[in-house]
Parts: sequence; C-alpha cells; structure tokens
Amino acid sequence: MKKNDLRFERKKHRIEENKKFILKVAEKIFSQKGYSLATMDQIAEEAQFSKVTLYRYFKSKSEIFLEIINKSFDEMYQKMARILEEKTAAEEKLRELIHCISSYYHRKKNLARILMMERSLVKRILNLNSREQVCPSAHHPQIPADFKAKIEDIFNIMCKIINEGIESGEFKKVDVHDACFVLGAMVRGFHFRGPLEGKEYNINESADLLYSFFLNGIKKERHA
Repeated sequence: MKKNDLRFERKKHRIEENKKFILKVAEKIFSQKGYSLATMDQIAEEAQFSKVTLYRYFKSKSEIFLEIINKSFDEMYQKMARILEEKTAAEEKLRELIHCISSYYHRKKNLARILMMERSLVKRILNLNSREQVCPSAHHPQIPADFKAKIEDIFNIMCKIINEGIESGEFKKVDVHDACFVLGAMVRGFHFRGPLEGKEYNINESADLLYSFFLNGIKKERHA
C-alpha cells in the first residue's frame, strides 16, 4: 500500500473515531439534560473539541441526535435479526424478542424518554407521528428514508416471529400486524408508566411479565 493510501486510511480512521466519541459524549449530554436543553456548546466542551471542529463532523444538534437514534436502532435490529435466525420455537423467540426490547429501554431509557415525552421534537426532527414509531405506514413520505427503513425492518422481524408461531400452531390465528402493534404499545407503556411508575423491575422481570401477559392474557380458561 502506498504512503498516500496509508495516510488516507489513517485520516479516515481518525475521523470515524472522533465521530464515535462525539456521539458517545452527546448521548450522555442528551440523557442528562434532554434534547431541548442540550447545546452544541455543551457537547463540544464535554468532548474537548472546539465548536468549529464539532461542526466539521456534524452540522447541527438534530443531526447528532438522529445519528444516535439510528445507531441504537441498528444495534437493536442486529440483535433481533439473530433471534429470528435461531433454530428455536416461536414462543422462545418471542420471549427473547421482548427481553431484547426491554433491555434496549433499560439501557437507553433517557433517550427513549426523550422520543416519548418531547413529542414536538419527534415531529420536528423526524417528521414522525408517535403512532408511527410502532406501526409504520407507507403513507408517510416525510420520514427520513433510512429511519423509516429501520423502523420497518424491526417491525417486520416482530411480524415474522408472530407469524412463525401461527404457522407452527404455537399461537392462535390473529392479525399479525395488529398483534405486533399491541406488543409494541404494551412494551412502551410498561416502561413509561408516568405517574403510575412505582415498583421497579429489572430487565428479566420486565421481559417475563410482558411475555406472560402478551402471550396468555388474564382471562381464566373455562373448563367444560
């Protein structure tokens, strides 16, 4: 490899590492202060970059926030895709899926709370209605294409697992799309209980409780 090529590779690597570091710092700032109160000045100061240097990597606060969300969705998608490919029963895949989503909300609780609570932010940055986070629509061309694709990919994995269970006879026949929408709503509602939030649950407790209620409900079986 020529010297110029090596120099280019080193520069490219340095740029990528600096971007990763900025995103890590920015996620910390957003988690502590929320999106609205976080500033580029605070991110630059925490990252120990000048503001001018920061703007060389990202054009705006919204671009940084969107990149953080995109990367977190990529991480969750990859984990869910591995669950889908496992040679296990659909019930076990469903349990792992719920655990995966619950783990995401636990680890990214403050970021997820921003998306849930700062609705004007969601609308402004993503052009996304809160329902679209769980139930993607083909009639929403304003959503950034890459973000919309990530939402749909995640939703489709949920649908495939539910459908596997129906085809194997593990689950009863239901509208797969509706079932996934309800599952998403249950998980979000559980982790963002607002004023009803009292008892604390760890990740395993959260996943087990959600899995049990989604799969079995609360109706008592009547025996003949």
